[in-house]
This record gives sequence, structure tokens and C-alpha cells, in this order.
Amino acid sequence: MSKVWLFVKTHFLTKKFLSFGIIGIINTGIDALVYLLFFDVLFPGVAFIAKGAAFIVASVFSYFANTLFTFKPESKNATQFTVVMAVFLVRMFVTMALAAGINYAVIVWFHVDYAAVPIAKLITPILSSAIMIPIAYFALDAVYRKFGKKKPEIA
Repeated sequence: MSKVWLFVKTHFLTKKFLSFGIIGIINTGIDALVYLLFFDVLFPGVAFIAKGAAFIVASVFSYFANTLFTFKPESKNATQFTVVMAVFLVRMFVTMALAAGINYAVIVWFHVDYAAVPIAKLITPILSSAIMIPIAYFALDAVYRKFGKKKPEIA
């Protein structure tokens, strides 16, 4: 048990992880606002465009905020930006697949009726996000460590 506590303490009870979490909360708000703007005002009823725009705007914000406040790499470059965006895209697809699986389990295995228990609809997004947050954190930390170092100058 002490190894588990040490792992949690050194990886999740840190300013770095807290910063990542706060940026994630703001990111979620930006995603929702941009989605609503596109879905309700700019392209009424077109969910694909609304979600695409929301994803792009929120991801770009998240990249710059995490670069500035969370991971603080020595340098920033186009490769780092591209790889971080790829991580965000993969995370989105994995989260969607995970959410579909959780939703299936909730409905089929546990026989939860969303009409009878509307609050149960929150199980899927909360659980899928809770699973993916630490995975995304470690993935992004690895990307920033690999692509955030200054290259030695050749004399």
C-alpha cells in the first residue's frame, strides 16, 4: 500500500497535476461554449462542424496553457505542437470508445434506464474522463519531455 500512496503522492498530489486539472476544466468550458456557438448560431444543427471547431479551439488553448503553466518545456516547436495535437486527437477517439463501452455496460449489464434515472447519464462521461485524465497527463508529460528540450548547437 505504501508504494501505491507514494506513486499517487509524487504524481498526482503535485502543483503540476493540479495545473493540468485546472486547465482541463477551463478547456472543457471552452469546448462547450464553442460547441454551443457553432451549433446554435453559426451552423445551426450541424453537430459535426460544431464539435470539430470546439475540439480545435479547446485543444489549441490547452496546448498553450499547458506549455506555459504545466509542463514548461525549455523550447517550443512545430513538432511538439503537432505531436500534442495528435495526442489530443487519439485521446478523443479513445475516450469516445471507452464511453461507448461504459454506456453499454450501464444499460445492458446493470439494466439502468436513463429515462427512469436521468442523472445516471452522467456515469459515462465522468467515468470515461476519470480513466483518461491520468493517461493523458502521462502521455503529454512524455511528449513535452521528448520534444521540449533544446537541441545542442553544432559549432
